[in-house]
Amino acid sequence: MAVVSEAAVPLGDPAAAKAGWRPTLWQIWLALSIFLLLVNVQDVLASRAPEPDDYLRLSQVRDWLAGQSWFDSRQYRMNPPFGADIHWVRLVDLPIAAFILFFRLFLSAPVAETAAMVAVPLAQLFVGMVVLRALMRRLGQTNGEIRLAMIVIPLMPLLIFNFMPMRIDHHGWQAIAALTMVWLLIRQGYREAFLGGAVAAVLLFISVEGMPMVAIIAGLYALRYWRYGVREHEGYLLGLALGGPVLFVILRPLGDFGTAYCDMLSWPHFLAFGASALVILASRLVPGQDRPGGRLLAMMPIPLVAAPAMIVPLGICAVSPMAKLDPLLKTYWFDNLLESAPIWREYPSVVGMLLASLAQIAVGAWLANRRWAGTERWESWLYLSVASLGAALISLIVMRAAITVQLLALPFSALILSEILPRAQAIRNMIVRVVATAGCFVIATPALASGALKLLDAKTSYTLVSHPKLGLDGMCTLDKLKTLPRAMIFNSLDLGAEIVARTPHSVVMGGYHRNQAKMLEIFHAFGGPIDQARAIIRANHADYLVTCTSSADLAAYANMGKDNLADRIFDGNVPDWLERIPDPNDRALRLYRVK
Repeated sequence: MAVVSEAAVPLGDPAAAKAGWRPTLWQIWLALSIFLLLVNVQDVLASRAPEPDDYLRLSQVRDWLAGQSWFDSRQYRMNPPFGADIHWVRLVDLPIAAFILFFRLFLSAPVAETAAMVAVPLAQLFVGMVVLRALMRRLGQTNGEIRLAMIVIPLMPLLIFNFMPMRIDHHGWQAIAALTMVWLLIRQGYREAFLGGAVAAVLLFISVEGMPMVAIIAGLYALRYWRYGVREHEGYLLGLALGGPVLFVILRPLGDFGTAYCDMLSWPHFLAFGASALVILASRLVPGQDRPGGRLLAMMPIPLVAAPAMIVPLGICAVSPMAKLDPLLKTYWFDNLLESAPIWREYPSVVGMLLASLAQIAVGAWLANRRWAGTERWESWLYLSVASLGAALISLIVMRAAITVQLLALPFSALILSEILPRAQAIRNMIVRVVATAGCFVIATPALASGALKLLDAKTSYTLVSHPKLGLDGMCTLDKLKTLPRAMIFNSLDLGAEIVARTPHSVVMGGYHRNQAKMLEIFHAFGGPIDQARAIIRANHADYLVTCTSSADLAAYANMGKDNLADRIFDGNVPDWLERIPDPNDRALRLYRVK
């Protein structure tokens, strides 16, 4: 029982000194940062990012700092001279650029970029921990429980991955924005609701796939109005309705305002948000709102005006930006992306992780009800539980949404640990006590379910492509490309962003859905008839062709048909208009000069 009494010591209480040393938030963050840096030290030393989007994000920032317009997000070393249309805005680029400029004061440019790629995710982690602490204090949790929540972060697989050094893509910021919205919801107040709507606009500009989470929070504000008559839902919708257009003016060229986009906020979204806010303002005139039934009636027009305002201009892609993806790209590219796949097409370890997070939230909510039922605290826990369960259900459809789930689930983990940890520490046998204590931390997170099922991953895969020769030569590096003079390279899709970021060369395209025509050229060249491949490669004025036998994309191309270029590359029997440039240090690299 000692852990519970120690955890209950409030900050600043003189009893804290008697209870012994307890790490502060920044000390826990520092320890986590050192741990993450040591785990990822090989990639840091090699300046290697975990995913293509991290490389492209670095290239985007690099080009901006070199003089490319704030409003121009095209990547001109893909499909030169026209460039690749990238749907990102500069919002996420700001901290990356700031750290690069800071480190350039005393480091060379390449080292400064690597240092920034280390600093940015660790800074995100610190921001997330600060918001998490504020949320947990509002929930009534003890300082000991707050510390427990911070300590179990390494046992949350997606948090570790997305706050790892060299991970600079936007997913960490998405989760932090969602956490901030929940915190503002629980704080209550019209101003907090307005700020929550503004944060929702930020979230949607980072990625429009945050729309379901924005809708869940809106529903919770509506629930509060229905129950108590407080008009915080009005503040939330006003913050969203005003924040969207203001951010558009800041982040996008004004000439772009008239274009309707599926994959980023644009005028149909603003129309829907604005119409919803106007309906709520006008609803003040509706009589009978002193009763729950009248308040429900006053809110009913919101979806009736918001849904048509968004769906009529955007069509089916209002539901999914990928709804208009070419069938070939959907089959051989998008459906092979693990992070976008639903639970029934995931690895067993991922299935275990997703379901364990749901269980973790359910058990934590039950414990919260047992502790705070009938108090004001329980209502805050109710809102957190609904938001977390909603996010968890979204993650069953799109796996990458689970990073938000794992961040929101930390207060529940702390509750579970505060319940079972004292029992483990009360065990007299030291060996059993240590094992039981470690087991508590594993049980209270998705780590056990994910780790136990990982053994089945190699035998069960519904998402990733397969090929008899895929990966037999080990992993691939692109070091050989750095020795070549600047050139145009015909690439497998997955290597495009890395080539642009780590070499001086230009490429045909990367995996960015707005550029379907060029993406299809790559698929048809590698996966179609040999004569067609030659025509497409020469039409792109390629000096070299590059791919890897460890590339899942190359396996996908090979599976498109028989005796295509991808098959020939795997077999080492390429046509005579390709000349192999071997790299004795890299068996997986397939680099060819185009004759």
